[in-house]
Amino acid sequence: MVLSIISILLVGEPISIMRATYLILFIFLFSSFGYGQKFQIPDSLQNKTIDELENLSYEYYPDTLKYKMYSNTLLAKAKELKDSLGLAKGYQLVSYYRGEDFPTTLAYLDSSIAVSKNLNHKRFPAISYSVKGGKYREMGDFDKSLDCYIAALKYSKKANNMNFYYLTKHNIASLKKRIGELEEAAVMFKEVIDYEDKNNISGIGHLATILYLADSYRKLEYKDSATFYNKIGIKESLKDSIDIYDYFVLHEGINLFYKQQYQASLDSINKSLIFFEDAKPRDEETLVIAYLHLAKLYKKFDNKEKYLDFLLKINQSYKRSNFAYKEMRESYTMLIDYYKSINNKNEQLYYINQLIKVDSLLDKRYKSLNKKITKDYDIPNLLRDKEEIIASLEAEKSSSATQILVISSLLILSLGGVGYYYYNQRRYKKRFLQLLDTNTPQETAPAPKDKTGITTISPDTLEQLLAHLEEFEKQQKYLASNINSKDLAKSFGSNSSYLSLVVNTYKQKTLSQYINDLRIDFVVEKLQSDSKFRKYTIKAIAQEVGFNTAEAFSKTFYKKTGIYPSYFIKKLEE
Repeated sequence: MVLSIISILLVGEPISIMRATYLILFIFLFSSFGYGQKFQIPDSLQNKTIDELENLSYEYYPDTLKYKMYSNTLLAKAKELKDSLGLAKGYQLVSYYRGEDFPTTLAYLDSSIAVSKNLNHKRFPAISYSVKGGKYREMGDFDKSLDCYIAALKYSKKANNMNFYYLTKHNIASLKKRIGELEEAAVMFKEVIDYEDKNNISGIGHLATILYLADSYRKLEYKDSATFYNKIGIKESLKDSIDIYDYFVLHEGINLFYKQQYQASLDSINKSLIFFEDAKPRDEETLVIAYLHLAKLYKKFDNKEKYLDFLLKINQSYKRSNFAYKEMRESYTMLIDYYKSINNKNEQLYYINQLIKVDSLLDKRYKSLNKKITKDYDIPNLLRDKEEIIASLEAEKSSSATQILVISSLLILSLGGVGYYYYNQRRYKKRFLQLLDTNTPQETAPAPKDKTGITTISPDTLEQLLAHLEEFEKQQKYLASNINSKDLAKSFGSNSSYLSLVVNTYKQKTLSQYINDLRIDFVVEKLQSDSKFRKYTIKAIAQEVGFNTAEAFSKTFYKKTGIYPSYFIKKLEE
């Protein structure tokens, strides 16, 4: 049972572990169970209370048949009694064994949430939102997954359930880690660890957070920090949770590779590999990660036979599971290069085709992410290789015209999207450089051409309003939030009609455009001059300069500059 959970932890699926006062809740992928008909409560369970049935469900969780019987009895009894909390528990527990029947699982979880939203309970609906977030994540819908985790965070905080609050922070951090927001993820993992250390919370959930933090540090190239936490995990797992021990050994082995301690890396990875290859069921993603780094190690040792062997094992994993992982992409580029080096065009063409399939699956799985999947492989070279291989195979008559046509079509479709991506990147880069051009004069409003209507304002009032606007800009009062024309005009000792007329005439903008442009000019300058400001999240920057939401800020920034603030910050950091 623990092995299945660790498999979930390593690939980044959400952890649903009730630490401290709660039982451990793990979601297994059970076979479907007929619940369309009315469930008949067994005579032996007629006198059991809902709490007793809940405890029996947890106790017999690994026993599929008994778990189904107890959880369905709990739900049926709660319906009879019209017990809202019992219904929330029952719907949630029954959802666990629906396997990949996602619509039914989500429907049960929605029912659990609906009946418990107003209960102000310590666990519900927070836990059902968390499980639902995990299901959406399993489906590849990261946006909805995050929405559910945020709801779980809100309800657990409202109920003052701080253990579950920090568990949910772990889930959000693991989602951020998976989509590449490693800095933010590392900060959140550290917060969770600090809370758990302070409250003496240990066990597999705590160790999983340590594992994730170590892996985040390794990917951020904080190799010594990664080693520090891997060693803590190795030591603690030997005492508390032996099955997670091999994950720490593997992760430190990978970290040692990037520390260029190749023999120590090989020893650690091989030591852990026995555990993963013998596991039932197999943790395919972990095996892919291990095989990839073993291939890299044997390339360093100039052992071409073992180098190729481990790359081929990754392809076998893909064929076995029909599931693509990010690391597979790198392995296929290595296979393409290997067969190119020995002039084996048929194998080279086969693995180009495999690479395209994996790209397609990864693109579908991470459709809501800001992907960089194709960036690691040189697309122009791939095109050239494709043309050379097809020409060579035509000459050798070793491949049919149909095969060539299919491969060409797949490549064109794949590369069309890539071409559009790079077109946008060039366009963004040009706009970025324009923003950095210090020789470009600051934007100034053109002289008003049409003063029709402004004559209704007396010269003294007009002069006062222009002076107030100048002071408004100088003192950066435009950074305040919720500015409106009525209040601003009142602070100037005038009215909103006069103020709007003056701004329209002299600034050639609406009042809202005028204030937002001032804010964006301020942000652009501050991001360039203040490295600490660049570390803020987009939401924090937005609030700092008066926007109510990160979305409104990003849209306004893009409208004025032609690029998004996240891109601008990234390029400044580079």
